[in-house]
Amino acid sequence: YLPTGPELSQSAQLIDISGNKMKMLLDFPTIGEPHYAQALPAELIRDKQVKFYKLSENAHSGVVKSESEGGITRAGKRVDVKMAAIRSHFAPD
Repeated sequence: YLPTGPELSQSAQLIDISGNKMKMLLDFPTIGEPHYAQALPAELIRDKQVKFYKLSENAHSGVVKSESEGGITRAGKRVDVKMAAIRSHFAPD
């Protein structure tokens, strides 16, 4: 594969993006099952990660426990989105 980023959804690619140029650490084909890629900087979650979290214990004001609880709220210039992302399905879309 060319080192241009995630080439196909059927590729298992581990990419280091910490430097000026991204570096392919591992690349191999997998059984095809396409999904959207979701990524964010590790420092946003590193110190907050837990292995298992009971959804019923989540008391955050923006929690979405089912797709029906999702939605968009507008207040002036502010827009809040409560969204569920499960594999390649986003609600509301």
